[in-house]
Amino acid sequence: MPIQTSRQAAKRKQILEAARKLFFTRGYAGTSMDLVTAEAGVSKQTLYRYYATKESLFSDLLNEVILELTEEKQPALTSLPVPESREQLYGILLMMSQVIAQKLSNPLYVSILRIVFSESARFPEISESFQQTIPRSVGILADLLRSSSRSGLVKLADEDVEMSINMFIGPFISHSVFSGLGGGESSPQPLPLPALEQICRLYVNAIT
Repeated sequence: MPIQTSRQAAKRKQILEAARKLFFTRGYAGTSMDLVTAEAGVSKQTLYRYYATKESLFSDLLNEVILELTEEKQPALTSLPVPESREQLYGILLMMSQVIAQKLSNPLYVSILRIVFSESARFPEISESFQQTIPRSVGILADLLRSSSRSGLVKLADEDVEMSINMFIGPFISHSVFSGLGGGESSPQPLPLPALEQICRLYVNAIT
């Protein structure tokens, strides 16, 4: 990506702030590029210089939101040790589960879920953009599982790692969906610690 000048970065931020307000209040279908130009106070030429399509604008907004959530909540996951025992693996997974649970209950993340679930049938491109919102913890978990597999602690073939990750994060996603979208709350409460402990215990038992 080309290096942006301070003026370009400020203009991009101005556009994204306007887009965030519109997407989260009007939805994907209800937001047009004309509305974004009006809200941001920029010309169409300026908007299209930064974003050629509404899809690219929405995708960049999702990436920015997830970066915000990630940078605030995941510093402890950047340098994980390779566990030497089932107990250490459990401890690492429990810490990771707390990060994921907090992120997926964040009102900003729930707002994204609402847009995707309500409008992805008509606009399948936003489902593709949503893939970028999966917590970065997933990549960290994949590295953890592969290193633990090489050490012999985890009994997973390399081709089974992705499915194993889906098994781990599935309860968190379903909790966000059913509690945050179907439960009528503005945002769901994070899964309680006993539930996280149970998820991690069952997961460790399954993969070791």
